[in-house]
Amino acid sequence: MKQEDLQRLKDTGNCPRGNLRGVDLGGASLLEAVLRETDLSQANLRGALLRRAILVQANLREANLQEADLKGADLESADLYRADLFKANLEDVDLQDANLDQPDLRKAILVKADMRGANLFRARMQGADLSEADLYRADLEKSDLRDANLYKADLRESNLHGVNLQGANLQGADLEGANLFEADLTEANLEGLSLERTNLESAKFFKTIMPDGQRHTKK
Repeated sequence: MKQEDLQRLKDTGNCPRGNLRGVDLGGASLLEAVLRETDLSQANLRGALLRRAILVQANLREANLQEADLKGADLESADLYRADLFKANLEDVDLQDANLDQPDLRKAILVKADMRGANLFRARMQGADLSEADLYRADLEKSDLRDANLYKADLRESNLHGVNLQGANLQGADLEGANLFEADLTEANLEGLSLERTNLESAKFFKTIMPDGQRHTKK
């Protein structure tokens, strides 16, 4: 069945609900491919072209998507548990309600990504570009966002409990109703933000640029 589905993908460019578990598609051109509900768990998709691909409810658990181009892809409700998305292009993707539990998103491009309600528990997102991303009610508990760019990101009512935001840029972000309990904001940039309805209990501030533009110097 796997070989039949792989041949179907090669012949038509589509393989909805197929079994492609563990296949090697490194560098493959899958532009606008229909892969809805397809099993791509542990597949090698490193450097693959997946722009505007339909991956709704696809199984991408532990898949290798390093440096893959997924710009504009639809990954709504997809399962990306422990997926490797290092340096992947996820600009303008739909990741609503997706499972991104413990993924590698270091240096990934997530500009204008729709991640409303997504599960990003313990996500590794160091150096990721999340400018203008929609993370409304997303769960980022204990994620690593060191040096991430969250310029104008929508983080309303998101769970940022215990998140590492050292050196992150949060200028223009919306944190209304967000939970930053025990978050590390060392050297983060919060200039111009409104934090009136944000939970900052036990959050760590050191050398943080505060909303008034002044740098917090006390440990």
